[in-house]
Amino acid sequence: MRKVIVMTAILALAACGQESNDKIERAKAASHSAVVQVPVAHWALELTEGQRATITDTTGRLMDNGFVPYILEKDGVQRFLIGPYATEAQAKQVQEQIKLKPKLEGIETDVIELPPSP
Repeated sequence: MRKVIVMTAILALAACGQESNDKIERAKAASHSAVVQVPVAHWALELTEGQRATITDTTGRLMDNGFVPYILEKDGVQRFLIGPYATEAQAKQVQEQIKLKPKLEGIETDVIELPPSP
């Protein structure tokens, strides 16, 4: 992302006829000092054991209704999750949305805290 910003700044300066190395260096310095804080997602919905037997059917039904499940493998154990979400409240809200959709009847989930990334 930073490279794109730097290249955009360089091209903008060059297009304006201002090819000064000083201005280019200031644009590079500004792009390096910008730090963006991205919220870390720590919560997800895990499909319960009973849902795993019919994972292809369940996945299709979830995707048809706007929920994209994924597989998280840690220490050889596969977990089928929906999310991730920044807060437990967001995960519970999505869990309620799933329960209220008639086409997703019978799909059960548990709200879990995700393990920290290595």
